[in-house]
Amino acid sequence: MIVAILISAHLLADFLFQTSAYSEKKRKMLKSLLLHCFIYFIVFEIIFFILFQCEKAFILGLIISVLHFLINYTVNKLEKYFPKRRLQLLFFSLNQLIHIVMIVGMYYILNLENLTNNLYTKLQTYEDFKIIVLYISVFSIILDPASVFIRKLFTSISPKTYPKTNLEELKAGNIIGKLERIIIAILLLNNQFGVMGFVLTAKSIARFKQMENKDFAEKYLIGTLTSFLIALISVLILKGLL
Repeated sequence: MIVAILISAHLLADFLFQTSAYSEKKRKMLKSLLLHCFIYFIVFEIIFFILFQCEKAFILGLIISVLHFLINYTVNKLEKYFPKRRLQLLFFSLNQLIHIVMIVGMYYILNLENLTNNLYTKLQTYEDFKIIVLYISVFSIILDPASVFIRKLFTSISPKTYPKTNLEELKAGNIIGKLERIIIAILLLNNQFGVMGFVLTAKSIARFKQMENKDFAEKYLIGTLTSFLIALISVLILKGLL
């Protein structure tokens, strides 16, 4: 449970509390990265004070924020040394994987389960607490992190950049993808598997005429299947763990 909460906090702090423009900015400017890490520190301090003993919360927040800075700084340097487009997905995945390993490692090495406070113990007694954590964990994955993953995927497989005239279309596609994953996740969480086919069918009908373009059809299929798989895998894994 604690690991799921901490990973959700990481994803929210790393994606939700920054714009796409600022995300690019922190890769190029140390000052922007430091500010991002400070926000990351504040988010984790709030979570740690809710979960753990007060005397331990500050130190834990400091440790995880310093490690977050070191990971991002190292990955940024690697991206500068290896600027090829096809490597962007690899660096993004590596970044997030290291963070997850870091959080799981901290949980076991520092024995965080034994540092919890009375507030967390009381929260665990509420009947819906586990369901709330499950929903937050799922949505923290399928919203911005999933969108960035899919965008990096297209960047890695596409030899060209998108022209500015297509930016509005890309934004619309991003919103549609998020809504699609939200609906699919809610259906999965409530065991409504049969209804998911209608969601995918409705999306396909809306794009029916564009399917005549082979390039669009291939990208549409890759994006839709990836989006669906992210939602499916996230829900199945988290339901199994929680």
